[in-house]
Amino acid sequence: MKKIILLSSLIASSLIANNLNERDFSNLTPKEKKDLAIAQKWINSKTTTIQGNNGEVIFLFGESMPSIVTAPLRLTDIALEPGEVIKDVQIGDSIRWAVSLSVSGEEPYLISHIIIKPTDKNLQTTMNIMTNKRVYRLNLISEAKKFMPAVSFNYPNSIIKTLEDYKNQMKAKSESKNFYKTKDDEIPSNIENLDFGYSVEGNAPFKPLRIYNDGIKTYIQMPKNLKFYEAPALMILDSSNEKQIVNYRLKYDTFIVDRLFNKAILLSNVGSKQEKIKITKHSNKANQDIVNNVLYDLSLQNKKENK
Repeated sequence: MKKIILLSSLIASSLIANNLNERDFSNLTPKEKKDLAIAQKWINSKTTTIQGNNGEVIFLFGESMPSIVTAPLRLTDIALEPGEVIKDVQIGDSIRWAVSLSVSGEEPYLISHIIIKPTDKNLQTTMNIMTNKRVYRLNLISEAKKFMPAVSFNYPNSIIKTLEDYKNQMKAKSESKNFYKTKDDEIPSNIENLDFGYSVEGNAPFKPLRIYNDGIKTYIQMPKNLKFYEAPALMILDSSNEKQIVNYRLKYDTFIVDRLFNKAILLSNVGSKQEKIKITKHSNKANQDIVNNVLYDLSLQNKKENK
């Protein structure tokens, strides 16, 4: 008789629980259901992972709610970003899960670690890690033997910053190799005040399109395909044709030289592979002919662009 009563009680409890679950969900407003669906979609979305060193599993931070697989009598080490400081750790089941904190490395790149150890298999809970940079929301699972020994994260902003830093380093390296750049350089656009009296000799791929000066600085407009070649070195030739070093830099596609000159050369490579362009300044009469040619070329270019 007692068994029948106990069984009836269990069935009744189960029915009550199911009714409560149905009632709880049915009491949600349409907006609450929609908001809950958004959260569930993020929690259940597929997580991008890659393999790190020493069995480390690397998650992309923020993409979803990562599931960290652990096992009894085994340690799972969650490593954060270097320099990140833990402010607080909250875990759903603090009775059956052991959590401890540790650090590695040296200032200012100390790495904070959260060490996770379940007391039994087939457990599941969630854990939040609050730091000075972000909040980690993790799902913890315990298996009998299988586990993740180490876990860390890739951060989208850090990946973008690393790429930008790489691009800036390559750009700075390219610019510092043969020239330096200043902020106050402006390439003159009023053609009436410019002197185009220069000729160019040579057929190297970096042969300038045109050369001119404003009475103070000399401007050497390079071809658009210069980016596919190593920028040539510019040297001034004195009256004895001796090479002299001169200050210059690149703005857009134009070399800006801090002085006027009568002769100069652009050099690339050495020995039998050396390529050279010679630049020579002409008289005012020759300059006028060149200006007329430049104006004609520009008028043709404008017509093409306006079509």
